[in-house]
Amino acid sequence: MKKITVVSLASFLFLTLCSTVAYLLRWALCEEVTSLILGLVILALSGVLAIIAKERVWLNLLCFLLSSVAMGVLIRAWYITRGFDNSYVTMLAVSLCTVAYLWVFFAVSRIPLFRRSRKAYIIYAVLFAALSGIGYLVVMLNTKTTFVSTFGYYMILELAFIFAMSLEVENKRQLLRNLTLSTYSVFAVAVGVIVAIVLALVCGEGGDCDCDCDGDCCECADACGGCDCDLGSSDYKKKKNK
Repeated sequence: MKKITVVSLASFLFLTLCSTVAYLLRWALCEEVTSLILGLVILALSGVLAIIAKERVWLNLLCFLLSSVAMGVLIRAWYITRGFDNSYVTMLAVSLCTVAYLWVFFAVSRIPLFRRSRKAYIIYAVLFAALSGIGYLVVMLNTKTTFVSTFGYYMILELAFIFAMSLEVENKRQLLRNLTLSTYSVFAVAVGVIVAIVLALVCGEGGDCDCDCDGDCCECADACGGCDCDLGSSDYKKKKNK
């Protein structure tokens, strides 16, 4: 199986599992700090296992899956903080678009100049990442959607997968190891979530959850100490802005 096929399947699996976890947790978690801590604990556990995994296939697969779960929990924390409530179909669509983003990189990298010259390939990869970041900022600053930030976080992961794909490997074990290590770009997502939560708390927006009980989060009211949130409603967002 070609390297690009392996990396594409791995990235789609990672993002699909992440999206599934984030979506399912809307019925279990509705407090951002709790979600953040849980995500960091799972990610730290994955990191500890990765240190001892080396090229053991089953341990690397476990670390890969744990990092994906951690990412899903962190995305859930982000959604709570920002008041987002994307549908599962939307999240899967974002996952597919992000894998397509990987294929765009790969397609352009097939140009003979980049295939023959390692230096040209590196320059291309750096420019691709830089232009991706600029393009994302332009879109984010000029649109009001609930899924662009998700694509941005997923794009960070995909850039890490691109890096793993670009490294020379002798066998599939080494490729799996590189993919596993690339998943720890999730720490960058964690930093973004931490900053968002801190800003929300400083601005007085991150206190107790006291919104109306008319949304999905009502089902987790007992677990959250009586918090009842409708994260996708305009009323909720208006209250957070007050």
